[in-house]
Amino acid sequence: MSDDIVSVAPREIHDLIQRASRVKGCEASVAEKIASRITFSEVHNGGGINSWLQIAAGEVGALNETFRLSQVLDSIPSENSSSFTWDPPISFALISEPLNLLQSHGFTWSCEPEVTTGESLVEHVYLIEEASANSPTNGKLATAFSEGVQVNKSDWKDLTDIAANFLLSEEILDDAESLLTNE
Repeated sequence: MSDDIVSVAPREIHDLIQRASRVKGCEASVAEKIASRITFSEVHNGGGINSWLQIAAGEVGALNETFRLSQVLDSIPSENSSSFTWDPPISFALISEPLNLLQSHGFTWSCEPEVTTGESLVEHVYLIEEASANSPTNGKLATAFSEGVQVNKSDWKDLTDIAANFLLSEEILDDAESLLTNE
């Protein structure tokens, strides 16, 4: 493994993204959904954490707004073909999980420009309903659970630093302190 790569568990990605999203102003339910989407993207496409960092570095409220824009893919379209457009383009990291779910419901999808990682910016998504219910995940989640996910060490440190600002309840802090004083 390269010095600039670290192996982490998917739950660690989820936990840090959720906490960091709260630090950046997202309410709990939005932070949970963002964490789920970024974790999915990091496991299946790579680049999810970096994409989150880029969005979070924007204006106050950028995470909330970008997530809101991604929600158009959260329901099954009533038409057998649909297209969606984002201007400015949206990070693939926030739409890859909903697209995977739509694919499991018989929709095929394509993006413009073509995506390569979660960092890819998407201007258009095209959905077509077909008889197929294939999922493109190819067992990547099982591998991630058993072997971890390889992420950029610098991105991981940046995310950890942001998540460290998440406020914990006094009760949790007291319990943590009591572990140290009871030794």
